[in-house]
Amino acid sequence: MSLIDVKNAQQIIDDQQVLPNPPVLQKLWDCAGLGLAEDVTTPRDIPPFNRAAMDGYAVRSQDVQETPVTLDVVAVREAGDTGEIPIGPGQCVKIMTGAAVPPDADAVIMVEHTESDDPTRVATFLKSASPWLNIARQGEDAVRGATVLPKSVRLTAQALGVAAGVGRATLLVHPTPNVALLQTGGELLEPGDEPQDNKIFNSNATLLAGLIHDAGIGQIAWSGHSKDDRELLENAVRDALANSRLLLMTGGVSKGDFDFVPETLARCGVKILFHRLAVKPGRPLLFGVTVDNTFVFGLPGNPNSVLVSFKEYVLPVLRRLAAWPEPVWPADATAILTKPVRQKPGRQFNCTARLFYKEGALYADPIPGHGSGDYVSGANANGIIVIPKDSAGKDTGTEVPAHFWDLPLA
Repeated sequence: MSLIDVKNAQQIIDDQQVLPNPPVLQKLWDCAGLGLAEDVTTPRDIPPFNRAAMDGYAVRSQDVQETPVTLDVVAVREAGDTGEIPIGPGQCVKIMTGAAVPPDADAVIMVEHTESDDPTRVATFLKSASPWLNIARQGEDAVRGATVLPKSVRLTAQALGVAAGVGRATLLVHPTPNVALLQTGGELLEPGDEPQDNKIFNSNATLLAGLIHDAGIGQIAWSGHSKDDRELLENAVRDALANSRLLLMTGGVSKGDFDFVPETLARCGVKILFHRLAVKPGRPLLFGVTVDNTFVFGLPGNPNSVLVSFKEYVLPVLRRLAAWPEPVWPADATAILTKPVRQKPGRQFNCTARLFYKEGALYADPIPGHGSGDYVSGANANGIIVIPKDSAGKDTGTEVPAHFWDLPLA
């Protein structure tokens, strides 16, 4: 396959039927980060009654127009108290935040705006009241039957709070997709092994597992390592495909004599949709799909390529598998360069960067590192800046496109 540009690769991914797992019913506290598979409606008004928004006194506003004025306290109402309390002319109820406002009252005056020697018997009001002052009115947030959480929303902590607020103990959600990790290469040692000459530690498996964990999407259902041997690699690929909706492979996707990944995937029934992008890092990136909609990424073996490729291409697929709402691609922004960036024209340069705000403007501190094998420099990056393929670079102070991976640093 010839090199394709980034936009074409994104379109190919967009064109796939990346469908989430079938929905299941789960306990509310187990739904964090998942995609909602149903509309959540409220069975009653929110608030379900006129509730006091402040500690103070529930009054008839017409009785508190000219101040100071003194009213009789006929009752004390706490949050959760039931039963109606009638209020007549010249009367009020001492009330706590969250309590139901008596039906005859239409305002709550803060206790700070009152004086009383015996607040359970009388209160003198120092400020006047307008109708509905300091009252959360019944149904003002949502009326009975309204949709409070639409289908496909991602269940953040706030969304779970809404579900709990309407009384839901369970939700219909799309389960987290299973992910398989397969590293290739005879040069790899596992962390904790004794160092050996001409071998390196396998950082990619830990990097990918951490990226998946940080994203809050996916669970590692299978992980393995294969030497660059056709038979061993094919057995590993078949095992990984049988245990996942998404297979992430690292290494073996370039054009070396022992880069067997593309041909092995083809033998295992993977249709390769693109292979090799006009971009750096990540030129050898491969993307494919099986007949039963298991998706496969062949990532370059270099850690910086793995990092950038995951954030830019893998994460959007994971988000779709998890039924997250659009947009799923990294957020676009414009940042000001703090130092120049140079490149050889011909490929888009996704340069890792530290994005931060200063005096209201977004800046990008490029972290080009020492090639795609530099796994140290990427630890300081929270996004990339994009240098077009026809450009030799950008100067300090130039505005460039930027993609947020995480929140910009202050």
